[in-house]
Amino acid sequence: MTHIELERYGRILSGFYEGYFVKLHDDSDVTGGFYIYLVNDLSAPTDGGDYWVEDRAALEEFAESSQWRIEWLD
Repeated sequence: MTHIELERYGRILSGFYEGYFVKLHDDSDVTGGFYIYLVNDLSAPTDGGDYWVEDRAALEEFAESSQWRIEWLD
């Protein structure tokens, strides 16, 4: 499983959405869960989307099932 980093972008090196950028956002104060934001380009995105999961375990399961290997950016 890939290491989970919150509130920063990472490039998906392999798995579902390979080549896209992902950001995992803790939205527990508002919705109680986590958002998963995906974009194809950080400076001028033309494709992407988002998902919502109900807790940290679901977030980890989502990343695991997507077979992601992520390079986290500074």
